[in-house]
Amino acid sequence: MSLSYMLRVLWAHWPWWLAGACVGLCLVPLGRFIPHKVLQRAQAPLHAWQGPGGGLEQSVPLARRMWVPVVNACLWAYAADTASSPVFWAVLLWAGLASTLVLLALIDWDTTLLPDWIVLPLGLAGLVSSYAGFTAHSLLVSAASAAAVLGLLGGLAWVFRRIKGESGIGGGDLKLLAALATWWGVVDVLYVVLWASLVTVVWNLVWRRYKGLGSQAEWPFGPAIVVAALVWGL
Repeated sequence: MSLSYMLRVLWAHWPWWLAGACVGLCLVPLGRFIPHKVLQRAQAPLHAWQGPGGGLEQSVPLARRMWVPVVNACLWAYAADTASSPVFWAVLLWAGLASTLVLLALIDWDTTLLPDWIVLPLGLAGLVSSYAGFTAHSLLVSAASAAAVLGLLGGLAWVFRRIKGESGIGGGDLKLLAALATWWGVVDVLYVVLWASLVTVVWNLVWRRYKGLGSQAEWPFGPAIVVAALVWGL
């Protein structure tokens, strides 16, 4: 994807990227508000849920307030440039999917949480979109894909836990991958898992080398899934 192409897309679809930038501004505070409410309802201590982003007790980095709106604006503009008919609803649907994934990445990076409040509606939206004809497969295939991903990856996680005595993939990650399967199907999600695994290994090594990691912090898989899913979608 060249710079000239992106500039042409931004020029041609300026209402969409402007709306995407505005939504991106809202994603940053939502990335703190939603997990705070989830943990508050579960009566869980905030400091116990801490990812590389430092948890909910750390202030939001200034850089995040800048790059999130920019990335979200580009995603919305790209959705507008590639949408099929009916254009408005197709753009709104795929742009909403992209923004939801960005929001999940922010939450998981800070807290290692992938809230059901977001993941389950994402899967339901995938089923509805398949029924409405916005995805490449039918409602039946969409539902079967989600079940297959849960069964396959959940089974592998169970085997890994029996052998190693620890979880190889979190429940939130499984639900997110199943939700993505309702949009893209089993094969595409398996490619996403492959690329996400490579991304998270490299990302983890680089981050620990140059940034370090707090003693209570865990490394989340969700952000790598989101990066892989967005790149694969593009």
